[in-house]
Amino acid sequence: MSFSIERFVNLSKAVETSDLDWDYVARVGISDDEARVLRYMADTESHTIIYLRDLLAGHTARDPEISAFMSCWVYEEFNHGRAIDRFLAACGRPPSDGQYTRVTESASWTESLEAFFTLSLPLLTPHFAAAHMAWGAIDEMMAAMAYMQLAQYTRNKELAKLLLRMAKDERRHQAFYYHQAERRMRHPLGQILARLGLDNLWSPVGIGVGGDEDDLAFIAWMLLDSQRGRDELRHNDRMMGRLPGMSGCSLTFRRVDSLMRSFQSRFPGEVDRLRAQRRELGINLDADPALSLGMDAQLSQTL
Repeated sequence: MSFSIERFVNLSKAVETSDLDWDYVARVGISDDEARVLRYMADTESHTIIYLRDLLAGHTARDPEISAFMSCWVYEEFNHGRAIDRFLAACGRPPSDGQYTRVTESASWTESLEAFFTLSLPLLTPHFAAAHMAWGAIDEMMAAMAYMQLAQYTRNKELAKLLLRMAKDERRHQAFYYHQAERRMRHPLGQILARLGLDNLWSPVGIGVGGDEDDLAFIAWMLLDSQRGRDELRHNDRMMGRLPGMSGCSLTFRRVDSLMRSFQSRFPGEVDRLRAQRRELGINLDADPALSLGMDAQLSQTL
């Protein structure tokens, strides 16, 4: 997978929202379930600055390509959060006062543990950047997948339009992280650090910031409870498995499936409700499977 940092920087901008039909957004609105998912997404996107601190630790900050990318990445992600918040507000569901501070202060202990390792270990070896880049790649895959699936789920056409735009941004981000990981994991130490870090510390993006494990499991039951959803997770694992030292990767499917099973065992009625609701509304999560799966190939040719 090739990547032009110059092209990425030139294309970087805040996600477009000025052409959305905001009267339609307010009139059609969204469901309580969609609002819950969007709140998780908005809080995760708005707190990207936390991850920037970790990603620019040690030797990584000395790399001009990574520094250039991160300058654009944090701006784009922050504006994703702003766009979602604006959408929620238009639907009569604005963020509560002090939302940003409350989310920051309630970040889980795992976030602190990850921050400790990602701030300390990069000082010891430049090869730790391989772990940062592989982690970023899998997180961006998950974010793009969630946006694509919610775009398929929602009956609000303007929300679908916004989600598809943000998904395209996430795929561009994924392309950078993946390219960097592919290059840096050619070194044996880079492979070891990336594999160990992902196998032992990685959890689906947003857990600990956007919400907890049950929030993520709820989103998965709402958006991934289909053959297409399972295929998307396995597709992410196949992509990661092509990186040096990552053969046989099943990380995203295993972690998400485990969270979903745990949730179902404790909240079977909620799973049944989500399934019944999809049937009642005629929502088909298996439609247009090539839309998301084909985006990686397109981006590899353009970036």
